[in-house]
Amino acid sequence: MSHCKHLKSSSPDHAPATSSTKQSTLSNTHLAHAALQSANMTDPNFLITTPRLTISYLDPSNPSHCQFMVNLWNTPEFITMLGGKPTSITTPPAAKSLIENRFIADHRRNGYGIYLVSLLDNGQPGPPIGTVSLMRGENSSLLAPDIGFAMLSEYMRKGYAVEAGTALIDYVGKEQGVTAIFGFCNGKNEASMATLRRLGLKWEGLRVVKDFGDDETACWSWGMEDVREYGL
Repeated sequence: MSHCKHLKSSSPDHAPATSSTKQSTLSNTHLAHAALQSANMTDPNFLITTPRLTISYLDPSNPSHCQFMVNLWNTPEFITMLGGKPTSITTPPAAKSLIENRFIADHRRNGYGIYLVSLLDNGQPGPPIGTVSLMRGENSSLLAPDIGFAMLSEYMRKGYAVEAGTALIDYVGKEQGVTAIFGFCNGKNEASMATLRRLGLKWEGLRVVKDFGDDETACWSWGMEDVREYGL
């Protein structure tokens, strides 16, 4: 089960209208305000909750968020996922720049992106343990976003990625109208393969995906009858 809280908007300043018109105008203003905050990752009330977790925005002005991204992106598992190449996110300023430039740009373009996953603590975010994401590149050849996840080493293999991914798929379906999703990973990464399977994605085999170069990628789909219609 998940839910999302939104800010309340103030009344617009315009000519008198009927009660139904006022209600419609207030609703439209509210939605526009909430959409703008979502695009900029600035809505302080945005929160998706699950039985054990919260999903919220990463805040570049929060030093603990920046330090967390450094910790997460330098775990052995994360570096292995990158093909063994060291990450450039090795300092809090580098993480801050990543959130401010890349992550916020993704949210502005698509309405979704990467989110912070934390343990649930009395209904609020507790210690951060990972990220969950729905991404689609600006010049992507694919017509649907792909889901991703990363957890600190000590929180892997506890079902947290599946729990967070399920909640995010539910949220973007209801709030953003997303009805089709890809999942990609290294075919030798058994943990990621198992997570995508448990999320309910369909195995599409090993394929060369234009966005990822010439190497074969393990491909999964959700909500698609024919992946070719979505650029795969």
